[in-house]
Amino acid sequence: MPFRPASTAPRATTLAASPARTVLHPTHVRQPRATPAPPPLLRALLLAALLALLPACATPTLAEPVPASAPFPDIPLENAATPAQLAALGLSGEGPWKLSDIRPATGSKAQLVLIEIFSMYCPHCQREAPHMNRLAELLAASPLKDRITVIGVGAGNTPMEVDLFRERYGVTIPLFADPDLIVHEQVGEPGTPHFFLISLKNRAAPATLFSRTGRMASPQAFLDELSAIAKRSN
Repeated sequence: MPFRPASTAPRATTLAASPARTVLHPTHVRQPRATPAPPPLLRALLLAALLALLPACATPTLAEPVPASAPFPDIPLENAATPAQLAALGLSGEGPWKLSDIRPATGSKAQLVLIEIFSMYCPHCQREAPHMNRLAELLAASPLKDRITVIGVGAGNTPMEVDLFRERYGVTIPLFADPDLIVHEQVGEPGTPHFFLISLKNRAAPATLFSRTGRMASPQAFLDELSAIAKRSN
């Protein structure tokens, strides 16, 4: 799950001095009335209802990130990028847009999009920011510069929080907001950071080529891995 801000501690409450009370003798204290037991038929119905709920409670379903080779949702993109970044992605207006709307002006080959699911409150994402910048630099100087576009989606982060993350850690890639965790839920509620490499060769059905949770070993090693995947996807 993405890192979220710590809950606010409860405020201390000042208690007013209690007025003096009359101490009653035990024989003067009113005893609580006993609650009558439900009829046998009602007890049987309640027991049956509880037993019917047990399988659902005993076997909770756990979300898993969208795996490689699986279809990928055409996720919404809520505006948190700069105007220049939006123009480079071929996005106009105020948004929100969809993943399939990304159409960079450069390159005519099948479009690949590397998506980092991050959270501004995730310490691993904070440490990964310089590596993401370096990856973008290496990608811009590589043969893949016209094939792979890199974006980030802030799980549980508002546009303002995404802006703060960009400014604080000097992030250069386009970032989008996911304040209501809609994207995070659609992609399987991964931990952060999580990387997806998506093919938009068929824009009506985006496909997952790569899916992994955790930080990259190094920007160059990650680029080499992405290059091998991109070659196989030709």
